[in-house]
Parts: sequence; structure tokens; C-alpha cells
Amino acid sequence: MERYLQAIIEDFEEFKNLSLKGSQGASKREAATSHQLEYLIDGMKATFCIENYLGGTYYLTPDEICHTEEGYIIQESKNSTRKALPDLSDIQDGLFKLILYSNIDSLQLNDHQVDFSVRLKLTGNNVRDQVILPCSLEELNEFLRINEAIFSERESGIVKKLLLESQRNENIKIEIRANH
Repeated sequence: MERYLQAIIEDFEEFKNLSLKGSQGASKREAATSHQLEYLIDGMKATFCIENYLGGTYYLTPDEICHTEEGYIIQESKNSTRKALPDLSDIQDGLFKLILYSNIDSLQLNDHQVDFSVRLKLTGNNVRDQVILPCSLEELNEFLRINEAIFSERESGIVKKLLLESQRNENIKIEIRANH
């Protein structure tokens, strides 16, 4: 480890190039990977590169990119096969990525700027109907009423907090539905 650290200190530019290639390779591997429990049915995987004002370059692979009439949706998808909602840590991970994606200034495809939005898709076992947050409190309460035998009290509380999150961050949409 000490030799590795010394090599980084001596040639930081080389380290930056190596780590960038590693990031790019990991992103490409993720884009090519899919498994049965992901329930990725809305769009396709894609890799994109984020550049910041300080010259940092980051390669990311969201779960899905969906094309609509309005533009593109960068979507993170979290699923549970046994419960009505994915684990809270998975939901938090998805929200973190959405906050990052929602702060992108512009998105380009083949050197052309495109409109985009971001969405977190949460799918669970036996969920009835669907809801897209933000929505009215009446709509949310109706969704929770329909699913009162499905959602635990804790899961209902999480859904209510997700409504607040989507209302406070106007760039974020959250879809909750069944995984089939």
C-alpha cells in the first residue's frame, strides 16, 4: 500500500488516467449486466459521462434510460420480490443517485442537447395499482388505502416521506408499483 501511495504521489496525472479508465470500464460492465430481479422493462441501460467544472470526469450507468416524447428519463430502479417496498437502504441509494442526476446542467446525445428528467422506480410484491410522486395527498392516501393489507405501517411511512422528498425536489419523480 505504501508503494502504491508513493506511486500516486509521484505521478498523480498517471493515477488520474488509470482511475478514469477503471471507472469507464466498470461503467461499461454495468451497462452490459442485467439480472432477472432488476425488472428493467421501461428502457435500456446506457453509460454516460459527467464532467464537472474542475475537469473531473465520471462514468455512470443508471439502471435505465427511457425515451419519451418529452425527451429522456434517467431512471434508477429498485425492486423487492418478497415485500411491498425495497429495503430502505436501496431506496436511499436510488434517491442519492437521482439527486446527482437531477443536478446535471445539460445532457447531450451525439453532440445534441436533449431534454431529460429523473425518476426512481420502486417495485414490490403484490402492490396494487401505481402512484407517481409528487401527487396530491388525496391520491397518495387512496393508493395507501388500496394497499393497506400490502404495506406495513413502516412502509406506508416511507411512502409518505417519499412524497415529501418529491415535493421538495421538483426535479425528482418517484413511481411505486407492482413488480410484474
